[in-house]
Amino acid sequence: MLTYTDTLALRGRVLVPGAVIEDGALLIREGTVVYAGPRAGAPAADYKAVEGILAPGFVDIHCHAAGQVFAHEDPKAVADHHLRHGTTGMLLTFYRDLPQARLLAALEAVKAVMGPGSNILGAHLEGPYLNPRYGTGHGGTVQVEPENYRALAETGVIRQWTCAPEVEGTGEFIRYIAQKGIVPAIGHSEASPRQVFDAVEAGARIVTHLFDATGCSYPQTRWAGTLETDFSTAALICPELYHEIICDRAGIHVRPERVKLAIRAAGLSRIIGITDCFAGPEDGSDVNFDGADLSGSKLTMDQVAQNFLALGLTVPQVFAVVAENPARALGLEGLVGSLRPGCRGDVLLVDDKLQLQQVWKAQRR
Repeated sequence: MLTYTDTLALRGRVLVPGAVIEDGALLIREGTVVYAGPRAGAPAADYKAVEGILAPGFVDIHCHAAGQVFAHEDPKAVADHHLRHGTTGMLLTFYRDLPQARLLAALEAVKAVMGPGSNILGAHLEGPYLNPRYGTGHGGTVQVEPENYRALAETGVIRQWTCAPEVEGTGEFIRYIAQKGIVPAIGHSEASPRQVFDAVEAGARIVTHLFDATGCSYPQTRWAGTLETDFSTAALICPELYHEIICDRAGIHVRPERVKLAIRAAGLSRIIGITDCFAGPEDGSDVNFDGADLSGSKLTMDQVAQNFLALGLTVPQVFAVVAENPARALGLEGLVGSLRPGCRGDVLLVDDKLQLQQVWKAQRR
């Protein structure tokens, strides 16, 4: 992994939104993309030739840990681990089991390590207002208390916040955080279609790990075995929503057919690849699964990208899912997620199989 503060001038295959320019050039000055396009039209500079594809850094909006370390324990260690795997922009995700005081301390710890050169874009709170039936461990529903969520929102660190729409009080919560510039997300839920639609109307814009930790509030056999509309189906028909997907190698979190269904239903521009990386034993697997319980993954974003490529997506389509779409979902498309002029000059060099060759991290002033 290389850092730089002045000029980066490279020539070779350059990925711009929707296409790979075979004879391209990339020019970055003071940590900001100045030019990405055909070499014939590039500004004058001393360009170094590289073998491979020059692409934007990955953006992961849902990541709890790295190896055995959780983000609330050491946010910089987690961020540095994922940076080495090409994640140049990320949200550190905190789960519902942190008490209020510990959560406030964790957010302050994140704030302390953000800044020029950091790949941390902020925090994602996954809870505490979730349905206890869907992957939230022991304990019941946490009551929605405005004095608590307002104190957390005031830290200025949170960019995304997940709740279950069926939990009483989340409608007002969603409206409040949206007004604060925090992107509301919905998940860990069996919300009815009407509850999903109401959440979207209130401001929800992201579905937290589609098809995972979700269910249906209606019995599936009310009418002679006909399928009811579950949470994920209701969410997929809302054009306002982006959909996180954990795309592990074996399709344990989401079956390959369901990934393809989500792309077909929502459109590629609304799909977001995430790691949902959780602390766990390093045993060669990319999921935390003991045969009964599934607790996130051990993925890094370079693996996520390779897994989407294996499903048949093209290289430009993969980078839409793992860089451009998550940046746009957070309203950060002018900062990260692409090599458009004006964006932060975070660059990857990958081969045709999306094996990572090099990471350049901008030390933007």
